[in-house]
Amino acid sequence: MKVNKWLYLWVVQGYYGNRYGWEDLTASEDYASSRDNLKDYRANEPDVAHRMIQRRELNPEYTA
Repeated sequence: MKVNKWLYLWVVQGYYGNRYGWEDLTASEDYASSRDNLKDYRANEPDVAHRMIQRRELNPEYTA
């Protein structure tokens, strides 16, 4: 079975001010679970801005 070179992740981030900027909170490979995590963070930390971004990272299982 072929292994992809890249992992495509959905990352939930929180903005903790100018000193720290955007911090990664969680990462998941499927959109639905990241969306649920984003809802939870927004409910539990209403004074912090949150966003969800898509990122790709090298797959550690990939061999050229």
